[in-house]
Amino acid sequence: MFVSSLKVFKFRNLADQTIELGSGPVYVNGLNGNGKTNLVEALYLLSGSRSFRTNSSSELLKWGEKECSVFGTVVSENGTEELGLVFTPGERTAFCNGKPLDSVTELIGRLRVIAFSPADLSLVKGSPSGRRRFLDRHMVDLNPGFIKVLMAYQRALASKSAVLKQPGIDYSHVKPWNELLADYCGKIVDNRLNFIKSLSDKAALFHEQYAPSDGTLTISLESDFVEDDRALSCDEILGRLEGVAPKEMMMRTPSLGAQRDDLKIALGGVDARAFASQGQTRSVVLSLKLGVIDLLEAATGESPVILLDDVDSELDKGRSGRLFKALLGKSRQVIVTGTDAPPDHLLASENLCTLTVSQGTVVS
Repeated sequence: MFVSSLKVFKFRNLADQTIELGSGPVYVNGLNGNGKTNLVEALYLLSGSRSFRTNSSSELLKWGEKECSVFGTVVSENGTEELGLVFTPGERTAFCNGKPLDSVTELIGRLRVIAFSPADLSLVKGSPSGRRRFLDRHMVDLNPGFIKVLMAYQRALASKSAVLKQPGIDYSHVKPWNELLADYCGKIVDNRLNFIKSLSDKAALFHEQYAPSDGTLTISLESDFVEDDRALSCDEILGRLEGVAPKEMMMRTPSLGAQRDDLKIALGGVDARAFASQGQTRSVVLSLKLGVIDLLEAATGESPVILLDDVDSELDKGRSGRLFKALLGKSRQVIVTGTDAPPDHLLASENLCTLTVSQGTVVS
């Protein structure tokens, strides 16, 4: 799977242009602030995900503009498709082969993207919500249809929250939402458990190659609805939700649910979220993401597009070399940004495509 060309219009600081990309490694060179990350962000958006930099579509527009767009030609085993997104403040419209789609979520599965960026260090040290997004995003990469369950759960949770804030309610007002949430919650927790089990061994193997002295990497799901390494049944979850209903009605907010799950990450049995050094954190993040790539390739039969935004500057020479060796060992579109000449690992690639970004203009 690769993006053969990218077309941007009024997107951040990038000039309106069409950018041709090779099917293999691509190196994007330029000084900081010239638009390298904007190019990578545009590619990431075409996967149907939110930006890894902002939740506000208005920030994607060039200053003073009311609309911007990103279109890309994606080549995969399913053929060639042109995917696109048009952004206006507060709104996104998706397109496939020139026709508008009912929802941006319909882009999911048409282009799978794995991104590495300095911000990824927060995956280990940051909030549980970031780790849940990591799990759910890549669960959906494997099973695009599961996005409907995640969205339905969020809608039901929002409705329950609204009911709890109303005066004079009793449990009869909350019960229908708890019944819905118990069903969705069971499916989400079960999928998270299965995804983690599939990812665990792959990530641990990569981590052993990166940092064998840091101890074995293990990951597991922390959830109120897991017992003996299994997800509770719908009835069991409903029972727990009913048990906390008096507290929730008193506090006027939900206190239990899949929205409280967390990914536990440990090194040698020690909680990495609390005790990992910066170097250990880098190795954990790389191992998790490489494990996801391996998992996706095994499940789908093709490689995702891989984006590395200024990652080389964040890694020591040993980690950087092992990362590029892992990524370039197969035929993949790997798009790397940097401020200097291409790293030696990339220069060794026969089909390397080199781009330069200067004040928003990209030249080959």
